[in-house]
Amino acid sequence: MKITAINAANIDELCIAFEGCLIEHDISFTYTDMIEENGIISFIFCNDLEKARSVEFDGQHCIGLDSDYIAKEVLEPVLPRLKAYARVKPF
Repeated sequence: MKITAINAANIDELCIAFEGCLIEHDISFTYTDMIEENGIISFIFCNDLEKARSVEFDGQHCIGLDSDYIAKEVLEPVLPRLKAYARVKPF
């Protein structure tokens, strides 16, 4: 899905794409969420809510891009760190 605006529906779709990208790389977390504040989108992930981490990026750079493409561009550079942080793996 192409992101046409920064709104709740598109943030939800983007979060699903981020979760899908993690699953493709055998990474999962107990808790994930995505929020937007003042144009900055934060993808939050953790296994323990007190130790939550996030990846942040400017939402305006997402307009016109496919949600799966955004997820890969944002997450792939940090995959090794995400794998080290993840404790729960599918299967």
